[in-house]
Order: sequence, then structure tokens, then C-alpha cells
Amino acid sequence: MKHIHLLKKHTKNFFSFLFLFFLFFFNLSAQITKDTSSVKKQIMILNQQMEDAFNKNNMVTVAAFYADDGEIVYLNNYTVKGRTNLDKYWMDLKDKGRGWKLTIVEIGGQGEFVYQLGKSDLKYISQRKEKSSITNFVLLWRKQEDGGYKIFRDYLTKTKFEKN
Repeated sequence: MKHIHLLKKHTKNFFSFLFLFFLFFFNLSAQITKDTSSVKKQIMILNQQMEDAFNKNNMVTVAAFYADDGEIVYLNNYTVKGRTNLDKYWMDLKDKGRGWKLTIVEIGGQGEFVYQLGKSDLKYISQRKEKSSITNFVLLWRKQEDGGYKIFRDYLTKTKFEKN
């Protein structure tokens, strides 16, 4: 009799523990999904704002989307590095930009670093002719002290990304 009573008591405790474990796990899972969704929305909004700033010829604002220690790395390993060079890079397009369309393929991660795969179609004037620069890119966004994100690394690549 005593064994049956102990078995019932431990079984009840086990199922209570199991219930609480699953409750905690699903709550945590839902929170992670919510946080990830929130970060994706934030990155999508930043992309739209950056595109809008370029299309309004506001290159100072475009450059400000990059962290002070940010980098743009081209296919041939040419690198634009640091605030001064990033500002100059974007200001060189002042009054030359003719349109920019960013296509987001994938956003992932959360916390301090978030990655983005995408395609850039940037039109600009060079030597009195409109040119188009179509590239694929990998962005690494880094969380800032204010909770926002800035571009830490911008890698241009030949790799083509496709939406799932």
C-alpha cells in the first residue's frame, strides 16, 4: 500500500513538473519567435528608409545606416572602411543617384547580430550616362546601445540568393 501511495505521489509530481516544463518551453519558444519577427520587421523598415533616403538624394542619411566602424567589401576585396570613408563613398553619389531598389531575400538571427541576404539594383549617372549596378549582398547588422541596428559589414557577392 505504501508503495502505491508513493508511486501516485511521484507520478503527480512528475506530471506537474512535465506540465510546467512544457509551459515554460512553449512560452520561451513563442517569445523567441516574437523577438525574431520584431527584428525582421525592424530590418525591413531600415531597408525601406535607406532606399527612400537614397531616392531623395539624401546621401548623408544613407551613410548613417552604417556603424562608425562599418565596412563595405567588394568582390575584388576593395574595402570602404570607417565613418569618414563611408560618408565619402555615399556622398560621391550625391546628385548622381537615379533610383535604388533593395530586395530582401532572407533575414535571420537575433540579439547582437542579424544577417540579411539581398539584391541591390542601384541606378546612377556616370560620365553623363545612366548606369545600373545590380549586385547581391550579405549584410551583417549590429545592435546599437539604443536597441536599433546599423550595418556593420556589407559584402557584395556574385552569389545569387533566392527567396524560399
